[in-house]
Amino acid sequence: MIKKIILFVLIILAFKSCTKDDICPPDTATTAKLVIAFNDIANPNNTKNVEVLSVITDNEDSLEIISFEVTNEIAIPLSTTSDTTNYLFKRSIISSSDTINNIDKLSFIYQRNEEYVTRACGFKIEYFNLEADLENEGTENWIQEIIVTRDTVNDENSAHITLLH
Repeated sequence: MIKKIILFVLIILAFKSCTKDDICPPDTATTAKLVIAFNDIANPNNTKNVEVLSVITDNEDSLEIISFEVTNEIAIPLSTTSDTTNYLFKRSIISSSDTINNIDKLSFIYQRNEEYVTRACGFKIEYFNLEADLENEGTENWIQEIIVTRDTVNDENSAHITLLH
């Protein structure tokens, strides 16, 4: 009987020691990803799917982070420790006899503002003064133009960048 009472008291103390800051609620704003829309170069207001897309980090240990069969919008993370993030956007055209890969290098340049959220959630980063730069390969680029539609990345509600292809 005494063991049950001691166990009961320990359980109550364990739950009583938790505060709301010990758990990060799922609806709490955290570091947002960069949302990129793909639109038609012939009619920039119309979305245009990329059939086979891979987005690869452009660093020493390149790691493919996103791969889609058909998409017209993606969300990718920006670096939280640097004011520049580089990605390789690889579009693959698959035919019955061959696969043609075309890779474009994009650099995203921004400034960061770190904001404390809570003890459980930690910090979040807000990116502002966003710019994008496409490495020019002349006629070899599949991405024709970049439009920065929102230069502050603090949510994922709509596109920050539109890539025309």
